[in-house]
Amino acid sequence: MLSRSAKHLYWLARYIERTENIARMVDVNLELILDYPIDHSLNWKPLIDTLDANQYYEKKYKKYNEDNVLSFLFEGINNSSSIKNCLDMAKYNIETVRDDLPKSASISLNHLHDHIFNESFLKIHKRKRLPYITNIVDLTQEFFSSINDNLSRGYEFEFIRLGRFLERIDMISRIIDCLCITKSDKKTYDFSTMEWISLLSILSAQDAFRKVSKGEVDREEVINFLLQDDSFPRSITRCLSVLRLCLDSLPKNEKLILKIRTLRLRFDTASFESFDDNKLHIFLDKCQKDLITIDKLVEKTYF
Repeated sequence: MLSRSAKHLYWLARYIERTENIARMVDVNLELILDYPIDHSLNWKPLIDTLDANQYYEKKYKKYNEDNVLSFLFEGINNSSSIKNCLDMAKYNIETVRDDLPKSASISLNHLHDHIFNESFLKIHKRKRLPYITNIVDLTQEFFSSINDNLSRGYEFEFIRLGRFLERIDMISRIIDCLCITKSDKKTYDFSTMEWISLLSILSAQDAFRKVSKGEVDREEVINFLLQDDSFPRSITRCLSVLRLCLDSLPKNEKLILKIRTLRLRFDTASFESFDDNKLHIFLDKCQKDLITIDKLVEKTYF
């Protein structure tokens, strides 16, 4: 297939997956607000930290409060990773490859785009924001379900999976890192068990975790599960396994397979139960840098 088409499929998947995971990140904080005492405030700055977008945020806003951060994440014109910008880029990328995809995938993306652009997020009553965000997650999953159920297995399918799961690893590592940063903030009330339960819920992991846990929801077990459980679709090791399967079906894959195997080995051999929040942050930051290297190698190899 043409390298141009491969690039559009890859980035189409990345932008839609990014939309879902930004929505999940916001959901983490909105869920936590419901259980925080009135005399304690939730820290919103880590959500901007995870996207490494502070310099763009601070050009417009002085304070990291709920409305400012949500406006930036959903509608920020100068934020390339805002949900509106992600969906605009998804619409741009699908135009070139529309004939390569099931019609239902284009319809799903149109529904998602309309859901975001028909109403400003900040004008939605705060009590209705959680259902609104849940609908974003549902619509992104509807798009990928259409791909999984209706697209023939070939290069098109593999480039979509490649983009989706690279993005998923990056954003899941950022979500976990975001929680560690939030917990490390001395001004933030520490509801450690509640925070880890919330994280499992946002990643739709609570039921799967319950089947393998010892009954306690603690930091070590949750981190081990989300980073090292190869049977759970949103664990990082499972996502790395999917990337390896994608690459096995693509040509000129030797260098990329080596990068994925090396990253997978780092996760498999890490003793996360001995990591404090700072050490885990350093580990995940290195992971994110490795993913940038892999992304550049994908670009060089296929596009």
